[in-house]
Amino acid sequence: MTGRHTGAAPIAVCAIERLTTAGVCGLAAGSFAMSYEALHALALAQGVPVALAWLWPLVVDGFILVASLSVVHAAARQEPAIYPWVLVASFSSLSVLFNILQAQPTPLARLVAAVPPLALVMSFELLTKQVRTRQERVLRRPAERQRHGVADQQQRVTKSSITHVHPRRPHAPSSTPDRARELIERWTTEGKTITGRTLAGQLGVSEGYGRRLLREIGANQQGDNSP
Repeated sequence: MTGRHTGAAPIAVCAIERLTTAGVCGLAAGSFAMSYEALHALALAQGVPVALAWLWPLVVDGFILVASLSVVHAAARQEPAIYPWVLVASFSSLSVLFNILQAQPTPLARLVAAVPPLALVMSFELLTKQVRTRQERVLRRPAERQRHGVADQQQRVTKSSITHVHPRRPHAPSSTPDRARELIERWTTEGKTITGRTLAGQLGVSEGYGRRLLREIGANQQGDNSP
């Protein structure tokens, strides 16, 4: 369940980013189309020649688009965008003012005329924040991978140190000398040959420890049998 959610999250984010970009492009086209007629009529009313009046909306609203794209580009490069934002604010204000001047002299008509350029600027602001967030996420990935790599390496080193710890040599149980004594006494009674190796094999201890037990017990027995 967790793996599916983790894999689905980037797909959803990409889909939202694409929809947002498409929405900004649609708003730009709609805002430009609605503002174009008003600015064109204003240019004709102010004496701009008919052959050049069609360029007036392109100069105003087109500059808004260019400056807005400059803001998005600066956000993608993690650079300041003060000057492009000043241009966006200036030409957006001009576009709003010109649309209001060409609208009918009623509050509702002026509000309707002011919405398209304002919607264009706000949509580009959303797109800019989205690009900045995406860049920050991309820049965070190497640091996160490095942190995860260090943690995994530390975990591997810890597991390796635990795995390669040399086990302590087990101490012979406290009853080993007693068992050794019983074996030596029995073998002596039976007339068997006693060596440190055979004693160690019966007791499950090292051969050196078996020889030491044989010497100590043998010495004690000789001391006990002496007059």
